[in-house]
Amino acid sequence: MSRKKRSLKERLIGLVVVLVVAGGFAFRRSLDSEKEIVKPANKTVLAEKSDTKAESEPKDDGSAWYSAEDEAYMVPLNEGLKVPEQRLNRYSYITSYNAGTRNPNWVAWTLTADHVDGEYSRGGHKFMEDMDVPEPRAAYSDIREGECGYQRGHMCPAGDNKWSYKAQKEAFLMTNICPQNGDLNQRDWKYLEEACRDWASKYGKIYIVSGPVFRSKNPQTVGEHEVSVPDAFFKVVLTLGKKQDAPKSIGFIYNNVEGRHKMEYYARSVDEVEKMTGLNFFSHLDDKVENRIEAECDLGSW
Repeated sequence: MSRKKRSLKERLIGLVVVLVVAGGFAFRRSLDSEKEIVKPANKTVLAEKSDTKAESEPKDDGSAWYSAEDEAYMVPLNEGLKVPEQRLNRYSYITSYNAGTRNPNWVAWTLTADHVDGEYSRGGHKFMEDMDVPEPRAAYSDIREGECGYQRGHMCPAGDNKWSYKAQKEAFLMTNICPQNGDLNQRDWKYLEEACRDWASKYGKIYIVSGPVFRSKNPQTVGEHEVSVPDAFFKVVLTLGKKQDAPKSIGFIYNNVEGRHKMEYYARSVDEVEKMTGLNFFSHLDDKVENRIEAECDLGSW
């Protein structure tokens, strides 16, 4: 009798042990299963965030945004004009830098309807020395309105580069900057920049070249590094047309002084701007088309 009782007791204890072990194993499997469910969810969220960022900011693979075809329209020919030049291809624009004046000779870029706005505003960006050009070179401290009477004027404007953080940052390199009358910079020149963005929206894509004009062989200089002050600024614009629209171009000359004039006051034919600068713009066009549209100055058609 005593043996049977012990045997029954031992069986009950063994059953309890088995149940406890089985329960623990099931609980652990449940935890592991929950972990397996949670982990993929976290990965999915991270991937979605990464994809959103990739869509908003073009990948930086070291190449320029514009195509070789765009570049052919953008870059002017130097028709025997003997000036120092260092060509710098940036992400959104090309600049021809002049080590003698510490100014660009010209800056060229392509502006599309997709690039007239974006999330990367100029806020937080600082003007920077361009370390790709030799010293002496223009520095932030060279152009301070309170000291020299001029502001830092963009040739390729910050407003045309809000579509990309890298493009916006490079817009603040001093090789894209000239000493510019503050009133001109904040008003008439700014209005032309805004008009160009409207034209890009209207036509889908436009080509722009802008830069300083030096009439004097010995221009005024400002700052420790003797940055030359332009007498005027030029801008030329080309559209190849959209659907039924034919190609057309227009030019502008703005003296580097307070102006407050209507845009018509500054409008010129591209031929006139070429004579003043010694540059040949939009030479990639068919000669007949180029000759026709560069002789015209019809701001109203834009």
